[in-house]
Amino acid sequence: MRTYLQRSAATLPPGLTCALVVLLLLTAVAIAAAAEAQGPPAVEVHGYMQTRYYVNTTVNATMDSETGVITEEQEDSSVETERISLSGLARLDGGRTAYAEIYIHPTLANSHESFLYLESCYLDIPAGPGAKFRVGKGRSLAFGIVPAYGNRKISNYSPLAETFTMDRALGIQYTQTRGRDSLAFGIFNSQRPGARLIGVAADSQSDLGSTAWTTVTHLTARDSPTRRSGELEASIRYGRQMGDTNMGFSARGGALDDTDAAYLAGKFGSAYTGNQTRIAYGVDATYKSAPVYGTLEYYVGSTGGIDHNGWSILLGAEPKADGTGLLGGLASVCKGLFVHYGQLDIDVPAAIGNTVTWDTTQLSVSYVLPLNNRFGNLPKWIQFEYERNDEEAPGTASEIPNNLFFVELFTSF
Repeated sequence: MRTYLQRSAATLPPGLTCALVVLLLLTAVAIAAAAEAQGPPAVEVHGYMQTRYYVNTTVNATMDSETGVITEEQEDSSVETERISLSGLARLDGGRTAYAEIYIHPTLANSHESFLYLESCYLDIPAGPGAKFRVGKGRSLAFGIVPAYGNRKISNYSPLAETFTMDRALGIQYTQTRGRDSLAFGIFNSQRPGARLIGVAADSQSDLGSTAWTTVTHLTARDSPTRRSGELEASIRYGRQMGDTNMGFSARGGALDDTDAAYLAGKFGSAYTGNQTRIAYGVDATYKSAPVYGTLEYYVGSTGGIDHNGWSILLGAEPKADGTGLLGGLASVCKGLFVHYGQLDIDVPAAIGNTVTWDTTQLSVSYVLPLNNRFGNLPKWIQFEYERNDEEAPGTASEIPNNLFFVELFTSF
């Protein structure tokens, strides 16, 4: 077993200073606002760390260019510090709040643009009963189910979330909840078409050998801090609470630029016709009735005329300490047990050398063991997660060996 927990700190990326300053500014803003408020606004600083043990992960393989047969597979187990999160929240006068969060990905080179990633930096401004404006960068509240940790339940993002809802948005959002109805609208800096890997966590890919035939890429919308698009997109979601179920309907549309067009042409060749628009729409549902939790999502999109769609379903249980019956008695040893299944399809001819065109399905099973009672009050747990990925490889090509099993320690501070 190899351990990758040490990284050179000789050269820090330019974004490091900027991101750290953002956190310091939250404190400065809070102190400055104290003169206007009755007392000093509350300032909270938190963080968490995810450390994983990957069990017998396929780290190397080669594929014959003519037969599509995969050989020379190697397996390895490793410990990875996937992510360290630092966040700050300042409660200002007038009900306003300022929030910033940075991610540190120790497994990436210090010079990598995502080694230190500004996940959020926004100001929330009240806009009447149940309403607010959010100005800055953060999760999009205006399309589908926000795939935050508490919503997706499995530790890894699903391919569907990575394609439609995962990456952060920079712009202005308006949200309002009135009775059973909710509305969210946003105008954002347009995200760029890109790709993510199925079969190994993005943060550890650089350490686990060649990923050419141990992962599969899929088309996504990406937040690109170092090369932002000059185009805009608009997004809207309407939701309605019906008993224990929240139903949502979403749509968004925007433009691509010449850089995006060049990217799509390089990935899809003649399947890309030069279209420079992006649209997406879909429905979602979330069911919560303790201890049962479930979500259902279906989204359809077109990126530069490249059609793609996907769906996913998640079902699970979250035993509560004050619950009754068998599940109530399990709360001390089970924070959650979840099963997730999803499919992502792309409507272009497949080619052996272009995995981004392959349809894929994913099955994930996750069990969460709580550690709260043993190690203090802040959330801590061990998550056991198995992920099976199946792709429709063309012809007689071998199935890509990109299944995963890992054990994750989540600690907050």
